[in-house]
Amino acid sequence: MLKKPIVYVESTVINYLFEENQSEKRRDTWMLWDEIKAGKYAMVIADTVVLEIMNCPDDLEKKWKMIDELNKVNYTLTTATESEKANTLAKLYISAGGLPPKCKNDALHIAAATLANCDFIVSWNFNHIVNIRAMTAVDAVNAAERLKPVKLVSPTNFLREE
Repeated sequence: MLKKPIVYVESTVINYLFEENQSEKRRDTWMLWDEIKAGKYAMVIADTVVLEIMNCPDDLEKKWKMIDELNKVNYTLTTATESEKANTLAKLYISAGGLPPKCKNDALHIAAATLANCDFIVSWNFNHIVNIRAMTAVDAVNAAERLKPVKLVSPTNFLREE
């Protein structure tokens, strides 16, 4: 029996469940979310995701909708913000040029997913996570550190891959 893919869901994905102005992205996000709810994938999030949702600058109603949806799925919660390993790995991704220094939380998402042995990081963050620069740096750092490779993809690309 094949094991379920382990998918790290970055906070932009949960945000897009309720994004009013991006109908295609919202549709693909809900398709992925429904598959996660059905147990097709093992989902992982880090404390960074929860903190970003709690600090969401959007309206309070949207914040509670995101929390409510998160409570409807099974997931494994991992620690990134207080993890020395995650913080060290995040710094390596930044120093390798994969992410700008100001994007520590984005680097922490990748580090948390890597340390949790995720197969994929699913994100709508094309500026800092799902792009060639980040993919190249993450691949290089993970290889150098003898860590499992992780694929950085959007929900749309993930659904097409699967």
